[in-house]
Amino acid sequence: MTKGKFGFRRSGGEHETGTAAYVQIYVKSSALSRAADLAISVHLRTEAEIDEFMDDALAELEEIRIDAKKALPRQLRTKRS
Repeated sequence: MTKGKFGFRRSGGEHETGTAAYVQIYVKSSALSRAADLAISVHLRTEAEIDEFMDDALAELEEIRIDAKKALPRQLRTKRS
């Protein structure tokens, strides 16, 4: 399933359990990769692992947002497009 720039892959059948069933979250395209899809998560096997991965990713993205804004020259920080 893909929405916007991100998506996920599911391995295994809907009723499959054990190590064969997992989800992997990916970016559809990246400046760091020549491939169309770039996996950004390990194999996530439970709802708790998915929640933990996403919470960590969102926290790191928020830090990047703050740092990127600080890196702009002062006059550009307050401009609106």
